[in-house]
Amino acid sequence: MAEGLLGLFHRGLDDKNRLVLPPEFRNRLDSQVVLTRWYENSLALFGEEEYAAFARSLHEQGSYNPKIRMARMEIFGGASLVGVDGQGRMTIPERMLGGFLLDLEKDRDLVLLGDWNRVILHSGLRFRELSTKAQVNLDEALTQVEVSARESKPEIQAEREA
Repeated sequence: MAEGLLGLFHRGLDDKNRLVLPPEFRNRLDSQVVLTRWYENSLALFGEEEYAAFARSLHEQGSYNPKIRMARMEIFGGASLVGVDGQGRMTIPERMLGGFLLDLEKDRDLVLLGDWNRVILHSGLRFRELSTKAQVNLDEALTQVEVSARESKPEIQAEREA
């Protein structure tokens, strides 16, 4: 189970498109992981079990809705099973780098973000742009999370009304 993937790490991509996973992630992932396209031109790295659960959930939504069909095409068609060697190195497939990196030669620094049951990979250049925008929206996002949490727990709601 690859739960508890936390933290932010900077890593370089070598000339063979290999990435060395930090020990904090490597110790929680299997020797095979699934890499797929994700939000904001990022990539998501899943353990096989986590990807299977996510894939089942997406599959169960059917393919009647054009937006879900497009998501399925990107998530399933864009996925690759990738091996992680004993040193924690994995190779990012060449076909995934085009939309992911802003510049294939200059943008070789990656940011890895733990997202509980997956790791999100951002290009370093794109992450700087996103994190500037994210700082502005963090207060709003956290407020929304707190409101949703309260609404989903009746005992908290009753406490507030008392």
